[in-house]
Amino acid sequence: MVAATACGGGSSPPKRQVPDLAAFLRLPVATPSACGHKVSGSTAGRRSPWVGNVDVSVFLEPSATPAQASSLGGQLRSMPEVRTVYYESAEQAYEEFQRLYTCSADVPRSAVPASYRLVLKDVKRPQRDGLVTRVRGLPAVSSVSCDPSSPCLP
Repeated sequence: MVAATACGGGSSPPKRQVPDLAAFLRLPVATPSACGHKVSGSTAGRRSPWVGNVDVSVFLEPSATPAQASSLGGQLRSMPEVRTVYYESAEQAYEEFQRLYTCSADVPRSAVPASYRLVLKDVKRPQRDGLVTRVRGLPAVSSVSCDPSSPCLP
């Protein structure tokens, strides 16, 4: 997720905390209180540990092999705009999904991919968008997302 100061040329990068995914995954699974038929998921009043703590999320193709995932991680870590890279396995992502969303019990495990979460150095939006464009073209990448307050290029 990119804060306005990170893209608008502010004098200091936004404060980031190390996401505590392990603590989040110790929370109980979200349970629907009243879900109508075919209701799409809604959050259970919780916030993902990544929100506000990462700038860019890179989701892997479901068919990515462990070697491809590892190679992608190395490529992301070597990019000059990237300060920190966090990896979330498909299993962790599914567990996170279960703790965040109600009314979504039908979502198969295979629909929730592994991801890399990136904290960027103090870069301006054009640099961030250039990074996103390069990352989208890498092998094993399914999609890339940024904070809705500063969306990625289409």
